[in-house]
Amino acid sequence: MAYPKGRASFYFFLFILVLCLGLTASCAATKSTLPIDDRFLEYVPAQHLVFIGFDGWGGTYVPRANMPVVKRMMAGGASSLDFFCIMPSNSWPNWAALFTSNPPGPGYSTQATSIFSVIKNSMPEANSVFFYEWHELQNICPEDITEKKTILSDIESAGLVAGYIIENKPVFTAVVFNEPDSVGHNKRWGSAAYYDKLTELDSFIAVLEQAVKDAGIYDNTVFVLSSDHGGSLWGHGFNTRRQRRIPLIIFGSNIKEGYVIPAPGRIYDIAPTMAAILGLEVPVEWTGQIISGVFR
Repeated sequence: MAYPKGRASFYFFLFILVLCLGLTASCAATKSTLPIDDRFLEYVPAQHLVFIGFDGWGGTYVPRANMPVVKRMMAGGASSLDFFCIMPSNSWPNWAALFTSNPPGPGYSTQATSIFSVIKNSMPEANSVFFYEWHELQNICPEDITEKKTILSDIESAGLVAGYIIENKPVFTAVVFNEPDSVGHNKRWGSAAYYDKLTELDSFIAVLEQAVKDAGIYDNTVFVLSSDHGGSLWGHGFNTRRQRRIPLIIFGSNIKEGYVIPAPGRIYDIAPTMAAILGLEVPVEWTGQIISGVFR
């Protein structure tokens, strides 16, 4: 069908406009960015992030636990005791999901995009460090992405981490202790020994918090506390609430006080939220979502 010259120009312009809008939408769909809402746009990213993980720390056991530092951070920050790990409720798939925002497949590679690689790629000059006890955690990311150091679940190791923070002031410090998991397996989840171990672990948090203060970076730091799975009786791995519920506490610079994160939460939302805390773009291949409600 032939159109007069003026109308042909109009339809040609309309075609180009629609094409451009389509390309713009396509590009936007391939790039994950921080949520666009007034509350989040006012958030000033933290300059430092400290992640503290306790293997086998079930959310079910927090209310009865004598953990004054944890409970102070819950009251002064954002928290949930109803985050859920993925199945099976075991350590490797869940630590991998926590740090890479994706369940690890059978062919998991250390090259998977982790919070460590996001920081490295976004801030090449920034220093990060990963302290861990369970040897399998060395496979979370390659050696050249972050500095790696092995520790034990004792106060001496907490002091070692503290000294590193004071001396180096890392942008990202990740610490994963292997307790209270072994106590749960040997003495039972919810036993007196398990609760005693939680109290001891709480003192480790106090040591690391004081180190951040001594380093002079406390006002620009956010702490994230969580776990890989819970447990019941002498084990875990099954789809029960006691075994799958884990705590998540976010406390520090520009985080809401006394905010209860709506349920349900998922372990793979933690890495995107940590990226957002530092003001970094979230990789499009990550499964999780930023928990934007925690930001002041």
